[in-house]
This record gives sequence, C-alpha cells and structure tokens, in this order.
Amino acid sequence: MNENTRGILFMVLAMATMLTSDTIVKSVAEELPLFQVIFLRHVFMTAGLALMAYRDGALQLRPSRRQIRLAGIRTAGETAVVCFYLIALTLMPMGSATAIFQLQPLAVTLAAAVFLSQPVGPRRLLAIAAGFAGVLLIVRPGSDAFGPGSVFVLLAILGVCFRDIATRLLGADLPASVLAALGSAALLAVSFAVMTVRGGWEPVTPSQLGLIFAGAAILLAGYMAMVMAMRFGEIAVISPFRYVSLVFGLVYGALFFGEVPQPAMLLGALVIVASGLYTFLRERRAQAGAAAARQGAAR
Repeated sequence: MNENTRGILFMVLAMATMLTSDTIVKSVAEELPLFQVIFLRHVFMTAGLALMAYRDGALQLRPSRRQIRLAGIRTAGETAVVCFYLIALTLMPMGSATAIFQLQPLAVTLAAAVFLSQPVGPRRLLAIAAGFAGVLLIVRPGSDAFGPGSVFVLLAILGVCFRDIATRLLGADLPASVLAALGSAALLAVSFAVMTVRGGWEPVTPSQLGLIFAGAAILLAGYMAMVMAMRFGEIAVISPFRYVSLVFGLVYGALFFGEVPQPAMLLGALVIVASGLYTFLRERRAQAGAAAARQGAAR
C-alpha cells in the first residue's frame, strides 16, 4: 500500500468517525438538552485531548501575545463551528446540513482573499458563486432545509473561516493537540454556561452516557485519523476525500432518521462539491506553476 492510498484511507476514516459522532449527538439530543450532551461529550474529549497536549509538551510552551490572540480567535471559531452545526442538526435533516456544510472550503478561499490578501481570480470567484447557488438549491423555500437550521449551518461555516484563517496565521508554532484541547475546553465552558442560564439538568441513563462516551471516543479517533491522513502522501491527493463526509451524512440520515433526500438537494450538493473540487484543482495548479517558476529562477 503506497503513502497516498494510506492517507486516503485515513481521511475516509476521519470523515466516517466524525459524522458518526455527530449522528450520536443528534440521536441523544432527541432525549436530552443539546448543550447537556455537548457538555458531557466534551468532559471526555477535554480529558483525552489534555493528555495528548501534555504528551506534546504543552506545559513547556511560552506563547507570545500574538500567538495567544490568534489561539483565542481560533478557539472562538472552533466553538462556533461545533455549537452552531450541532444546533443545525437538531433543526433540519442531517443530509441537508452536511451538504450545505460542504461550502466551507469555498468560504475559506474567499476569506483568505479578504483577510490574507491571497489572489482569487475570476474563475475561482465564479466557482464560489456556483457553490452558493448550490446552497440556494438546497434551502429553497418549501424544502425541509429552509428555516433556522440552514442559518445555523452558515454561521458554523463563518466559524470555520475564523478558525482556519487563525490557524493559517499561527502556522506550526503551537501543536495541533494543544489547539484542539483549547477548543474542547472552551466548548465545555460554553455548554456549562448555557445550561446554567437555561437551568435544569435532565437525568442521564447509563445507555445515554455510554452513547455520549462512545461518541467522544469516536471523535477522538477521528482527530487522530485526520492527523495521520495529513502525514501520509500528498495533501493535494488526500484533501478532496473530505467530501466523502457528504455520503456518510446522507446514509446516516436515511438509516437512523428516515430522511429521504430530494432531487433538488442532491443537485445542490453536487454543485457545491463540484465547485469545491474545481477551486481545489485551480489552487493545486497555481502552486505547481509557482514552484516551476521558482525552479526556473534558481537556474
């Protein structure tokens, strides 16, 4: 098995485990308050990620003010992504939410152009516009995706932009486990605050607690699989397989929640994925062209 194949398998595993964890949250949240489920999941998640961060030397880090500020922005973005996306899952079909969420690479490309002054040509802008048109196909008035749920997915995508831009500016200065542990701890604090404001704590059965623990363990495995995916093979080969999450979202929605995707939703999802893949391929060609130009200049 070559490196690219191994990386692709880890990426598919990462997408499957993350969608599985989200499916568990959506299922348990039908019986318990959502933020109680988030709180319990991130009790386990924070403990596991804290151990990983400690292993990676978190206690020896001496971050600068700039790193602290960027880590704070990234943590806020990560918190928004998880909270808004999980809220969306409780309000709309899982397949529709997953399909709209595939807009994130296009949104990050646009955000990079605005905040990082990265060049975006007319073809990429057209691809971004096509991606948003795909979203309109999914959330058209009268569809199951039309309503507050789709707004929360778009807010989650906005959180992705803040998270990914801050991560790009941080570079490799802070270990990924430290950033993940900060995000999980923030979710723990936010979910506790929301529960305190709303008041009340619903009794949790052993089976519910077991499911939440399983969801946390599966999500941790997803994080590890994502790290392994990035370590093997070429990112340009592996990254497009993120879109396999759409398949899992549609399958899980049909199997566990009886969701039947409508033709317009499938068409919209196809438009979003095609737009994202086109943008990714344009980026890959641009990077290859820049590398060839540097080699030519060196000669």
